[in-house]
Amino acid sequence: MIVLSLFDGISCGRLALERANIKIDKYFASEIDKYAIDISKKNYPDIIQLGDINDWKNWNINWSEIDLLIGGSPCQGFTFSGNRLNFDDPRSKLFFVYVDILNHIKILNPNIKFLLENVKMENKHKQVIDNLLGYDGILINSNIFSAQNRQRYYWSNIKIDSIPEKNDIVLKDILNSDDDNNPDYFISVQHHLAWLKSYNWKFDDINNKSKPLLATYYKQPPHCPYIPSIHSPSGYRRLSPLECERLQTLPDNYTHVINIKNNKTYENSRTQRWKCLGNGWTVD
Repeated sequence: MIVLSLFDGISCGRLALERANIKIDKYFASEIDKYAIDISKKNYPDIIQLGDINDWKNWNINWSEIDLLIGGSPCQGFTFSGNRLNFDDPRSKLFFVYVDILNHIKILNPNIKFLLENVKMENKHKQVIDNLLGYDGILINSNIFSAQNRQRYYWSNIKIDSIPEKNDIVLKDILNSDDDNNPDYFISVQHHLAWLKSYNWKFDDINNKSKPLLATYYKQPPHCPYIPSIHSPSGYRRLSPLECERLQTLPDNYTHVINIKNNKTYENSRTQRWKCLGNGWTVD
């Protein structure tokens, strides 16, 4: 199968196809975040990176050979936790570029399969996407595949016979005990008190599913998963990048990258790992 992945991120789609036992002959990816690209290159050196989606008409590829088009267009304009600019948000407008590319491939390959993912949104905006793609988006919660609640819409012309009803994985099942005593993940007393004052803040019960992982996790937004910790001054900590990988059903250290430049070793930061994971897909 030859795949074109738009807004590829850290290539969660590639891993998902592998887990579905689908042989990948060639995988093209369009991504502009250098940290995400580094993660993809580490895990899949054979990925052919195409660059900015806005330059798609200049890409040197054989459009007729594409069997599958996948992508999760930027969601900042749709998310209920954001500014909700919807299609007026320049990032969310990139959805229309996805549609242009899909329609271009359809002319050359009417049998093209596609998958588009995006956040839960107002129904009037979902209907715009439904109409342009010709299929109704299906709302699926990642909690039936993972330890987190994460509602996302999926549009596809691939027939799905059934979806599991639930799994028994909870937050405590993905925790890494070595991270519980790491000050890098502690929530400060100042942050904790601010959240209690400004929000109806609740920590995550490790015996249940967690809140969804967001790309802004590195900023310590209160609407993300946090758990009790006896070692933290505030009594709470956030999840490590490794635990967030498990939350997204990725392999351990999938997002950990080590580069050597000028005889010096560089590791990608926790911040970039959190951002990339929050922007990624729940692979399973």
